[in-house]
Amino acid sequence: MISSYLNKFKDLGSEAFFSHFSTHSILILIQDIILVIISLQISLFLRLGEDISQVSTSAIVLNTVLYVLFGISVFLGKHIYKGKWHYPSLGELVSLSLSVTYITLLFIPVMYLLPEDLSLPRSTPFINWFVLIVLLWIPRLVYRLIQNKRHEVEPENLTSPSKPQLKPIMIEDLIKRPPASLDLKSIKAMIRGKRVLVTGAGGTIGGELVRQISSFDPSYICLLDHSEYLLYMADLVLRESHPKLPRDRILGDVACRERIRHVVSTFKPELVFHAAALKHIPLAEENPSQAVFNNVIGTRNVADACRDFNVKAMLLVSTNEANNPTNTIGATKRLAESYCQALDILERKKPNGTRYVSVRFGNVLGSSGSVIPLFMRQIERGGPITMTHPDVMRHFITLHEVAELILQAMTFAVNTEVQAGRIFILDMGEPIKILDLARQMISLAGLTFDGDIEIKFTGLRPGEKLVEDLSSEHLTPTHNPHIFLGAPRTMDYGFLARALQELEIVAKDQDRDSIFRLLHALVPDYKKSELIEEVDVELES
Repeated sequence: MISSYLNKFKDLGSEAFFSHFSTHSILILIQDIILVIISLQISLFLRLGEDISQVSTSAIVLNTVLYVLFGISVFLGKHIYKGKWHYPSLGELVSLSLSVTYITLLFIPVMYLLPEDLSLPRSTPFINWFVLIVLLWIPRLVYRLIQNKRHEVEPENLTSPSKPQLKPIMIEDLIKRPPASLDLKSIKAMIRGKRVLVTGAGGTIGGELVRQISSFDPSYICLLDHSEYLLYMADLVLRESHPKLPRDRILGDVACRERIRHVVSTFKPELVFHAAALKHIPLAEENPSQAVFNNVIGTRNVADACRDFNVKAMLLVSTNEANNPTNTIGATKRLAESYCQALDILERKKPNGTRYVSVRFGNVLGSSGSVIPLFMRQIERGGPITMTHPDVMRHFITLHEVAELILQAMTFAVNTEVQAGRIFILDMGEPIKILDLARQMISLAGLTFDGDIEIKFTGLRPGEKLVEDLSSEHLTPTHNPHIFLGAPRTMDYGFLARALQELEIVAKDQDRDSIFRLLHALVPDYKKSELIEEVDVELES
C-alpha cells in the first residue's frame, strides 16, 4: 500500500498533489483521525471495564499509533482515489461503514502478530467497528441538522426549504490562465471603418465576436443567424451597447446557397467571420446530414460568396475536434478547413484575392455546448452531476479570450505574409480533468462534494475522445505566444469542389452510409468511433 501511494504521489507531482486537498478536506481528515483515536479508547473501556489496568500502557500507545496510521492510510487513500472508493448509490452511512471496515481489516492481522504483552483483547476491533461508525456519523448528522435548521429560518428559503442558496460561479475562476497579450492597435486598424458580417451571430462565440468587433468602430455590421430568438437577443445587446452603429439583422441558413449569396452581394462586407455551425457531438452523430449541411455545405456557400463578391478576408471558426477526428463534428469541420485552405491557395494567385483563415481551439467555458452550463444546471437542481468518464480531459479557454485571439489571428492573416493554406491553432494551456472541474464548481457554489452533490458516470459516447488532441503536425509560433500556425495537408480545389457536390446530394437523400463513406474518403484521418464505454465507477455524494 505504501509503495502504491508513493507511485501515486510521483505521478501527481507536488503541486498537483496539494491541489487535491482543500482546507475543508484537511479539516475533515483531522476530525476523522481524532475520532479514530477516541473510538479506540472507548472500545477498550467497553471491553475491559474496571480491568483496564490489565493492558499495559505500552500496548495502548503502540496499538493507538498503529490504528491511527491505518486510519490515515484509509482516509488519505480514499481522498486520492475518490473515483474508485465512493459508493453514492448506497448512501453516506454505508460508505462510512466500508471505510471503517477497511481500517478494521488492516488492524486485525497486526493484533495477532504482536506479542501477547503488546496486544489488545481480540474483540476490541469488532467493538470498535460499531463505535467508530457512530462517532464518524455524529458530526455529519449534526451538520445536516444545522443546515436544515438554517434553511427553515432564512426567509429566502421559505418557498423552497430543501434547495440550498448557491453562490454565483464566476467562469474565470475555473481556470488559471495568464491574460492573452494582444496588439489592440492592429485589431482596431483592421476593423475600423470596415463593413463586417458575422454568421452564427446569435450563438455564444458569434455573439462575443459581435460585441468585441462593435467596440473597434466598424462602419457597419451584419448579424446573420437562422434562429429568430437568438438573432433578436444578439441585436438587443448590440442596440443597447452601440445604438448608433449601423447594422442589419438577417434571418438565414448558411446551408441555403441563394440566401447567402444574396446577403453578401447586397451588404458587401469586407470582413466575414463564419461562426455558424453545429457543435454538439452526440446530436451530430444522430443527425449527420445536418452536420454536413451546416458545417461543410454552409462553409462552402459562405466561402464561395466571399470569393465571388470580393470580400477581403473570411475567417472560419473551427475546432480541435478537426485534428484526427473521431466524430462527425470533427470530420465535417476538417472538411470545411480543407475547402478554405484550397481556396486560400487558389486566391493567393490573384493580386487582390480573398484571404481565407481557419482558427482551431478547444472548449469554450460557458458556451452553449460546453459542460459548464450543464453542470451549473445540475448543481442548481441538487445533483447529480453526470459525466461520461472519470479520466476525460479537455482544454478550456474563456469566451472573451477566444474572441480576442480570433480577431488577432485575422490581423496576422490580413496584414502579414502567412503562407497560403495554413491554419491558426490557439494555445489552450494545460488540459483540465472534467472530474476536477466538477468538484471545483461544487466548491465554488458553496457546497461540499462529499456531502451535497453526487457525481455519476454514464460511459463514453460514440465519437468522444478520452483525451483531446491539439495538433499532430509541427506548429510554428507567431508574434503572439498564444497563437500558432499549423500546416495540415491540403487538397486540390477542383477535386474538392466536385466531392462536396456529391456529399451534398447524399446528405439531401439522408443516406447515412454514403455520408460516412465520403467523409472517410475525404478525411483520411477520420476514424469513426462507435465506442460506448460502461463505467462502474461512482463517487460519494
